[in-house]
Amino acid sequence: MITRGQKNQNSLNLFLNNYFNIIILIIVILVLVAAYFIVIKPKYDETMLTIQSNIEQQQKLYSDQQKKLNGLKTVSDLYSKIPSSDLKKFNGVLPDDYVKERLFGELDEIITQNGFILNSVQISKAEAPKKDEKTETEKTPAQINQTKVGELKLDLSLSAVSYSGFKNLLKLLETNLRLFDITQINFSPEGNTVSLTLATYYYKK
Repeated sequence: MITRGQKNQNSLNLFLNNYFNIIILIIVILVLVAAYFIVIKPKYDETMLTIQSNIEQQQKLYSDQQKKLNGLKTVSDLYSKIPSSDLKKFNGVLPDDYVKERLFGELDEIITQNGFILNSVQISKAEAPKKDEKTETEKTPAQINQTKVGELKLDLSLSAVSYSGFKNLLKLLETNLRLFDITQINFSPEGNTVSLTLATYYYKK
């Protein structure tokens, strides 16, 4: 005689035989769903956040570059509207290179046009300032521009200079198109001689 327990066991075996494939499928689906929520979805969300952040950075970089390009176009348009005569004057104030012969000619013209005698001229480059350990991004625009401007030291010796002529010479240097800074003066009225130390500047290419 078959007991109740044996009947239940047979029923369970029969159920497993009939629905084994379905049960395995359900288990696989449950494992996959669990894996999706535990592993795949967090990784997916993290990847999407990274992609979104990268897109935003690229958009910001593009916007900054676009603004920079627009600024350069504006500068280019303004530069193209400047008359060539004005550009020539600007290049006279701050030449784009150091040419000793050109500078000597300008000095000679300033001095001899009033009857002064130029006895000697010594032109030398001023000592470069000590290097700043700051990086370019840490420097102010003024500090960066300073490194692009070279300085020249000029030691002049003149004769046949009267007191009134001396004052006129100082006025000529002050009003000259090229920038001159007078750093030292030694005027001898008895010998009508003048020793001058000047500083002038040029734009480094």
